[in-house]
Amino acid sequence: MKKVAFLFSGRGSLIQSVINAVDKSRITAELSVIITNNIEFTSSSNPLFLGRKVNMVNHKDFSSRSAFDEHIAGILRANQIDLVILGGFRRIFTREFAMEFGSITMNTHPSLLPALPGDKAQQKSLDMGLRITGATLHFINEEVDAGPIIDQEPVRIYNGMTENDLRQAIIEVEQKMIYRAILSFLDGNLMISGNKIIYKDYMNVQNPE
Repeated sequence: MKKVAFLFSGRGSLIQSVINAVDKSRITAELSVIITNNIEFTSSSNPLFLGRKVNMVNHKDFSSRSAFDEHIAGILRANQIDLVILGGFRRIFTREFAMEFGSITMNTHPSLLPALPGDKAQQKSLDMGLRITGATLHFINEEVDAGPIIDQEPVRIYNGMTENDLRQAIIEVEQKMIYRAILSFLDGNLMISGNKIIYKDYMNVQNPE
């Protein structure tokens, strides 16, 4: 059975796409591990988390980034995780973590990379007066927001849009990308070649039902 882990720092809004993909996968898979470093998170704030174990790991409890990353790595190893989804997980992993787990760790980013890497991409898009931004799903590597790009979709910015409006619009796009990417990965339909992603059969990449 393929095992998927989901890591987040906010409300965990993107978990729906992970649950849908795992439930609909043509091969046996399960959402085995959920980790958050948001100490204010409660499962009651999102009914999708009810009945699911959420590992609370406060990064402030660790003496260094390396110690925090090693703790996360230990959880992933112990559960023999096949795929990691970072859904709004606001931590930069160390080089050692990226080298071990980069080829199975997908990260969402609220811009069309390589444009606007790093934090606060939504507000930067608004401040710059962009008319189109978007979302990127990529594997992680040793550089911030520079790993092989799995999928991208544009999001139009309308007059009067607030940062929250834009965030919600991007989340809707990210949900679809995560769903498609999980199915493609679990089905063996994508592979990393250098810093690029190759789909073995792009026409079979599925959209959410």
